Amino acid sequence: MTSEKASAYEFLTDLNQFLNERMAEPKAMEEAVNELIKLGQVDPKMKHLCSPEHAFTRGIAMPLVNKFLIGSGLSQQEACESLLMEGWANYKLISSNTPARAARHPFDKAVVTDPMKIYAKWSGGSSRLPLTQSCPDFALRSPCPHKVVFESKYFRGGSTYKAQKELVTDLYQAFFYRGLPANYDNPKRPWDYDYSCLFVFDASADGAFIDAWERLPSQVREGLWDGANVYTMVIRGQGA
Repeated sequence: MTSEKASAYEFLTDLNQFLNERMAEPKAMEEAVNELIKLGQVDPKMKHLCSPEHAFTRGIAMPLVNKFLIGSGLSQQEACESLLMEGWANYKLISSNTPARAARHPFDKAVVTDPMKIYAKWSGGSSRLPLTQSCPDFALRSPCPHKVVFESKYFRGGSTYKAQKELVTDLYQAFFYRGLPANYDNPKRPWDYDYSCLFVFDASADGAFIDAWERLPSQVREGLWDGANVYTMVIRGQGA
């Protein structure tokens, strides 16, 4: 592993620890997320908190990521410049732009189960547009020392099968973003990430998601980082 890649791994591991220490445990997190969703339903200014994933990512995680960046040595302005996020217009004190990729393409991040549905989309036989503008949940860029694109999820719970299925789907989505080639069509937000991170809060009572991850053979877990530049960050909060 190169020294730069080892540094990126340490950076993401430190972020994981920072968030685990400061986020609520699953039951309290679920209550906080539900309160934010209710707020988004009654206050038009908070409608960007309209789902569990958005409430968690935008309302809870992003302010903490900003604090981590400042604690790692960046100024408030540098931390703001580093963070790109969906819904950034509501968070201009901590984020500087959207992470949307400027160049559109024919592919979706979802795992393909029916190739003919994809063909229908490409050929105009579907209600969906043939080209996609990829937009991850958030991303880090310079002046942050590492360029990382993030796929954020909030797992509320379910069966072992559901956790395993979502883990695979989510990792493929994270890999998809990392696999898109560099693009500089918009010089204000170039797409040239070195790493991808699956960023998940496991709010399940039994830790089903993190269990699904930890049950994978070490060669698979290590291979995601060593061979694909994908880091898996599963957060459980205090006391987990």
